[in-house]
Amino acid sequence: MKFLFILCICFQATLMVSRAQNKDSTSNGVLNKIKSAELKEKAINSIVRKPEADTVFNFKSETAFLPYEGKIIRRINVQPVHFYKTVLDTTKVVRTKIIQIGESFHTDTKEKTIRNNLFIKEGQPLNPYRLADNERYLRDLNFIKDSRIYVVQWDEDSDSVDLLVMTRDVFSLGASLDPSSTTAANWLLQEGNFLGTGLRFAYTGLYDSDRRPEFGSEYSIRQNSIRGSFIDGTVGYTNINNARSIGNENETAAYLRLDRPLFMPYARWAGSVEWSRNWSNNVFVKPDSLFARYVYSIQDYWGGITFGESSKGKRENRNRKFLSARVLDQHFISSPSIELTAQENLLYSNRVLALAQFTLFRQDFYKTKYIFGFGRTEDVPYGYSVSLTAGWEKQIGLRRPYIGGEIQKSFTRNGNIISVDSQLGGYIRNKNTEDMTLKLTASYFSKLYDFSNYKVRHSFEVGLSQFYRRTIKNPLDINNENGIQGFRADSLAGDSRLRTRLQALVFTNWKLLGFNFAIVPQFDFAFLAQRDESILSGEFFQGYSLGLRTRNENLIFNTVEIRGYFFPSTVENLDHFRINISANLRIKYPTTLVRAPDTIFN
Repeated sequence: MKFLFILCICFQATLMVSRAQNKDSTSNGVLNKIKSAELKEKAINSIVRKPEADTVFNFKSETAFLPYEGKIIRRINVQPVHFYKTVLDTTKVVRTKIIQIGESFHTDTKEKTIRNNLFIKEGQPLNPYRLADNERYLRDLNFIKDSRIYVVQWDEDSDSVDLLVMTRDVFSLGASLDPSSTTAANWLLQEGNFLGTGLRFAYTGLYDSDRRPEFGSEYSIRQNSIRGSFIDGTVGYTNINNARSIGNENETAAYLRLDRPLFMPYARWAGSVEWSRNWSNNVFVKPDSLFARYVYSIQDYWGGITFGESSKGKRENRNRKFLSARVLDQHFISSPSIELTAQENLLYSNRVLALAQFTLFRQDFYKTKYIFGFGRTEDVPYGYSVSLTAGWEKQIGLRRPYIGGEIQKSFTRNGNIISVDSQLGGYIRNKNTEDMTLKLTASYFSKLYDFSNYKVRHSFEVGLSQFYRRTIKNPLDINNENGIQGFRADSLAGDSRLRTRLQALVFTNWKLLGFNFAIVPQFDFAFLAQRDESILSGEFFQGYSLGLRTRNENLIFNTVEIRGYFFPSTVENLDHFRINISANLRIKYPTTLVRAPDTIFN
């Protein structure tokens, strides 16, 4: 951890976000005075807001743009903001000696890079929802901390407006150290926005005294929105088992991915392509009788289109239809020759999956703070999704039709965030159903309680999973996110699972070198039952943990957490007490509009 903090000192940049956009009349008055491109910089530098305590807001993302709906967008101006400023108050500058050193290593995001991520166009009528979607999409980029789109109206009677797009970088150089034990650790070095172009270079290193060789590495390159297509491309090589891996051994892999998300509901298409070649590597020097030697390739393709667009008056309909298809080919070029268990036979078998999916959905967003972030603007989705999936899967020589469905609903009420999700799916063989799965999930985030020295938000999650007539699919477990965080028991498995999680996020006013801190107590409970056994008659397990999270929102680092665990009852070699440090924890509220078609449990 000392190594992490020393590196962070060199590049930290501290600033506080001041006031929400919809509450600021001063900045609108200044921006409305923009008359030419020459005055743009002067106007930007004169956006003045009163310094105030860190405020918490909660409002619909499109609210600020509704008064300008239907007006023609005459011009779009783009202004990246230095990482030591803020898009809410560009006159507020914190330039310590450390920040001045950091400036020499940082290149601001180029205007072309921002424009490659804009889907609002000049000459089109202003759509408040599209503006809100684009502001959110920019804010979701890894190298952007915050973004704001300001509407500039020349006079009240004008039928046209200008837009000022302001984005604020994070410091793009990053490093982290994550020790997993006294004899093993991994570290990350990255440049997340090379020369302001959205190009990311990353190197992950690993040391483990039990490995041969003791050191391992991963190299990856990722380009954001290639030529303005909204397609992100990633290519990489790893010998430390952190690519898309399905085997139990340490794997080496080379991979290529192209992803185009459904970045807004009006986007015409989304999809991805992935190719990888993986092979096991006997770095822990197992005897030949125990080492599973194998080589396999993965080809995964999916794509979908939106259709059925309609309008309500001049306003576009946010209720959307999405039709998608996916083909997955997991092919073993060579399979293990050692004796395998039934679960391992499934693991090391060829798998071909072909699915189609029809989805009805609507998704809008609230802007708020302090859900997972330490004061940055966060976007919380609300809406619904209903999908039907059908196709077939071939595995272990069985070719079976698959059918499944999902209903999801999320909403906010009095500052509380509630989400419910239900999934049902299974296979058909010989006119009977097999491997039928029911999965129910509900989550709740309380409104934020703002006290003088800290802010508190509670969360609660409950989930029920049930297999019916399970045949070849792997049973359920309660490890980590499946039940009890920090719990690792491979021998525990069942056909039904009930889990609950209670968590409190206590955001403190502690600061150290630009890092903010939060205390996160958590209680996990889980029942795991066997076939034909009622869920409450199954084995009961508990997990209690206390975590300390820290993050500097001005840096590209992910959240760092140290967490202590206590398990009253354990199995195998799991101790009652353990401590874990996660130095690359990415915690973010899910905002994905649609996903690739898939079965419930693979």
